[in-house]
Amino acid sequence: MSLLARYQRDIKSGQIQHDPAQEKAIIVLQGLLDELENPTPPPQLKKKGFSFFSRKQEKKEITVKGAYFWGGVGRGKTWIMDQFFNEVNILEKQRYHYHHFMLMVHEELRKLGSGHEKPLEEVAKKMASDVELLCIDEFHVLDIGDAMILAHLIEGLMQNDVVIVTTSNRIPDDLYKDGLQRARFVPAIELIKQHMHIVELDNGVDYRMQDIAEGISNEERANVSQSDQELEERFAAMAEGDVEDNVQIVVNHRKMAVRKKADNIIWMDFAVLFDGPRATSDYIALAENYEAIIVSDLPVLNENSENPARRFLNFVDELYDKKVQLILSTDVALEDVYQGNTLTFEFDRVQSRLNDMQSSEYSAA
Repeated sequence: MSLLARYQRDIKSGQIQHDPAQEKAIIVLQGLLDELENPTPPPQLKKKGFSFFSRKQEKKEITVKGAYFWGGVGRGKTWIMDQFFNEVNILEKQRYHYHHFMLMVHEELRKLGSGHEKPLEEVAKKMASDVELLCIDEFHVLDIGDAMILAHLIEGLMQNDVVIVTTSNRIPDDLYKDGLQRARFVPAIELIKQHMHIVELDNGVDYRMQDIAEGISNEERANVSQSDQELEERFAAMAEGDVEDNVQIVVNHRKMAVRKKADNIIWMDFAVLFDGPRATSDYIALAENYEAIIVSDLPVLNENSENPARRFLNFVDELYDKKVQLILSTDVALEDVYQGNTLTFEFDRVQSRLNDMQSSEYSAA
C-alpha cells in the first residue's frame, strides 16, 4: 500500500482527520518515495573537449530533489516525515533530530583533522557514501558556527545526490534571520528553495493542543508539580531497581549532582542541568539512558537567563525525540515559564511539545 493510500485509509477509518496541507505533503513525499525506490536513470552528459584554460573543476549539477516542510507547532510535520522514512524501502537512509545531526557533523570534522583544504566537502562525500536519504527533524540555525557549516554541507550533500527531507518551524527565508554574517548563509537558503519542494503546513489545527483539550483530564496532567512531596510520590511510583539518593553521575566526563536515581528514572534540579557549562550531548546521553527524568525548581526564564533557557529548549527536544517522560516542578503555569522576548518563537514550539508530553498517548509510547 502506498504512503498516500495509507493516509487516505486512516482518514476513512477515523484514525486521523483530513488536513489539506498534510495531504499535499504526503503527495510530495509519495513522489520522492517512488523516485527513491525506482530511480530514473540520469541523462547522459556530452563529453567536453579538453582545454588548458579549464583550470577550475566545474561543480557537478544538482539533479536530486528533496522536501522542506515548515509550519507552526503541532501541525504533524514530524509525524509525516516519520511515516515517509519508515515506508521508503531503501537501506541507505538516516533520520536525525537536528541536534544529533550537527553533533555527528562536528564529530566527523574532528575525526577528519586538519590539513584538508575543503573539509566539509570531504564530510559530505563520506556521508553520501553511506546514505541516499537524509531526514532531519526540527531544522533551525541559531549560531554562526552551524550556519557556516551548513552553508557548505547542504551543497555538498546535494551535489553527491543525497535526498534531503527536513521539517522546520520557519520558512526557508527566515532561517538564521538577523544572524551574524547571515549573507554567507543565504546561498544555502537559495539551494533549499531551488532543490527542495517547499511545503507549508501552517494556518491549521494544532493537533497536540487539540488532543490535550479533548482527551486529558486535570488528573492526567500530573507531569507538572508544585512540591517536592509530589515529585517524591511520582518517583516512588515509577522507580525500578535500586534507588540512590544524593549521588553524582558522570556525563561526558563532567560530574552532575542527582537528587535521586533508579534504573529507569533520574531526578535533578534545574540549576544542575542548565546553569552550568552543559552541552546538547549531555542531554542526549541522559535521554538514551533513562525512561523518565524529573526536573525540579524550573524558574521563570527571560533574557537574563538566555543560556539556561536555550539549554532547556535543547533538553526538551532531545527527550521528546526519544519519547522520554519529563516531570517538572514549577511555581507558574507552563505557558508562563518564559517571560522574555528573544526566544518567544522557540518557546511556543517547546510549549506545544511539553503539552504533548503530558498526554497519556505520549506516556504509553
